[in-house]
Amino acid sequence: MEHDSSARARALLSFLAAVAFAALVPPAAQAAGFALEEGSARGNVNPASLMSGAGATEPGALYFNPAAITSLPGTQVELGVSCVRPEAEVLAVSPYTGERLVGRAHRKVWTLPTAYVTHQLSDELWFGFGAFTRYGLGANFPRTWAGRYGNYKAEILSMDFAPQLAWRVSDRLSLAAGLSIRYFDIELAQRLDAAGMYGLRSYNDPAWSPYDIDQNLHGDDIRPALDLGLSWRITDELTFGAAYHSRIQFKVRGDAKWDKPPAVAAMAPGAFRDMPFRARNYNPDKLMAGLTWQATERLALSGGITFTTWRLYDDLLIKLDGEMLPGRSELASQKKWHDAWRASVGADYALDEHWTARCGYTWDQSPINGAYADYLVPGDNRGIFALGLGWSGEDWAFEGSYFYEYVEDYRVHARVRSGVYDGRYQNAQGHCLAFSATRRF
Repeated sequence: MEHDSSARARALLSFLAAVAFAALVPPAAQAAGFALEEGSARGNVNPASLMSGAGATEPGALYFNPAAITSLPGTQVELGVSCVRPEAEVLAVSPYTGERLVGRAHRKVWTLPTAYVTHQLSDELWFGFGAFTRYGLGANFPRTWAGRYGNYKAEILSMDFAPQLAWRVSDRLSLAAGLSIRYFDIELAQRLDAAGMYGLRSYNDPAWSPYDIDQNLHGDDIRPALDLGLSWRITDELTFGAAYHSRIQFKVRGDAKWDKPPAVAAMAPGAFRDMPFRARNYNPDKLMAGLTWQATERLALSGGITFTTWRLYDDLLIKLDGEMLPGRSELASQKKWHDAWRASVGADYALDEHWTARCGYTWDQSPINGAYADYLVPGDNRGIFALGLGWSGEDWAFEGSYFYEYVEDYRVHARVRSGVYDGRYQNAQGHCLAFSATRRF
């Protein structure tokens, strides 16, 4: 009975995620690791201002710091979307012929929708609810590309349903606590070199082979995370805020499937049979802090940092409920990522009583350990330049923003047994347009 209830809960969350995020497969090239930071159109430009809670005028502040919603009177609803177009290419060298190999990820515009509602329960208490995503990945290459024995598809979809409660302790201090119920779905696909495996050629030779086996792993899980927030107006001009979003250890369960060419199926009929699998995956802790200075009546300057415990992503271990080959019932790869920092600065300038112009810059540190880099997560350290414009009236508010992201090239070291060759990720960049509308009641 417990198993049936768990299965029904997972099916419900899967359905809700599919309905709310039908167009969403998050892009790989928008934040370090597989984090996503596109919480709102305004936050895409100057996240530090929403981390601090200073002058928070939209429910989307809940994504960064739930304590900030105590500045929102009545009931407010915000709907938004970020449209992202990333691109990247891989330059590799064949370990057997020295041939230069170039692979390009599929180019596509990905959409990241968000939805928020806040409601003032009393003079001291506010309730907030958000539907958004903090983690995602969409690294997709052609099935026949040279790095296919490492991977050709890596997709992570996550969705948070986040009820939050905020308490205005005093005119200067607000606290918040809540949960994020996160649905996490992961799919990994790669080719296996059956010809090399059975001694018909050099193993994992990137040259085309008619004997490739298509391997697909797809699983999901649902777990809660803890959210905490604080916003403190130190002086009339200076506001500090901090938020904590806890780690989650997912126990992913799913199906492992292999599509074998007829010749391979005839040669090894008992190998590579479809079966269930289980795996452990961490979403890390995230600690945010922001400071806003109201420099003049019109100009507010902000700075913020985010610390993410990516060291939890030490390896990727997949345990099969059976043997894919005699004596082999696990798939494992080392990652050994390190903790990473993200820093941002921004400015908001009130043009008049309705219009506000925004600008910002963010530097994002990569957590990837170069000795174990592969093709799952493209990109190294990155920088983001952003501009935005907001209009606010009595009942409605609108935000629009754009950012350009550049990603530093990084070296990939050969691990031929893992399907990874000497080379580098290069020419990675991204563009993002975002819009949001808020209705106040």
